[in-house]
Amino acid sequence: MRPGRSEPFASEKGQPFLIKDLRTLKVLLVQPMNNDGLALRSHLERIGCQVQESWPPPPAYAEDIDIVFVMVDRVIESKLTFHWQAEDPSAVLIAVIDYESPLSIDRLLHMRVNAVIGLPIRPFGILTNLLAAVNNHRRVLRLRMNLARLQAKLESCRTVERAKLAVMLTDSHSEKEAYRLLRHLAMKRRTTVDVVSSQILSGMDWREDDENLIQEDER
Repeated sequence: MRPGRSEPFASEKGQPFLIKDLRTLKVLLVQPMNNDGLALRSHLERIGCQVQESWPPPPAYAEDIDIVFVMVDRVIESKLTFHWQAEDPSAVLIAVIDYESPLSIDRLLHMRVNAVIGLPIRPFGILTNLLAAVNNHRRVLRLRMNLARLQAKLESCRTVERAKLAVMLTDSHSEKEAYRLLRHLAMKRRTTVDVVSSQILSGMDWREDDENLIQEDER
């Protein structure tokens, strides 16, 4: 689930994902054809999800997949590889297990699953796990997006500060005068102060504009 998609996952309002929203979900079941798989699919379709299946585990996942259910023990027993980007997941990941072996638990921790469902499949708990996992995933996405914006803003501020310092050291300007020059350059070039700051740090000569600004002040 990538920020910017049209689904509720990209919402900035922080509204919870509710039962009425289930029909918007596209679910992929990574599981072999067996009774447990059929029971899980039947229940997900009954609560309104759009369900697809894949076995063996695919090498990648379509951008429109919102939730992936994977039968971890079947993957381990079949000696297959479950491809998943745990650091930057493309969807909610829910693991389905039938026993808690050290190997399966270790695998779950490395996969960073959002929820775990036990076998045999029972209707009780699936809906709660699904909604909790989706809402937690959305919360993490919002935090990541906010962090990315803050990091970009911080880097922009640092760039402007370095450019101001470069102007101050080169031409003995005060901090106020240096920032005024940056704003003057930005307006003249119809761009932003941080873009002009980056250009100055890359070697752009601002002296001519500086002289013009001084002349304007003297008029």
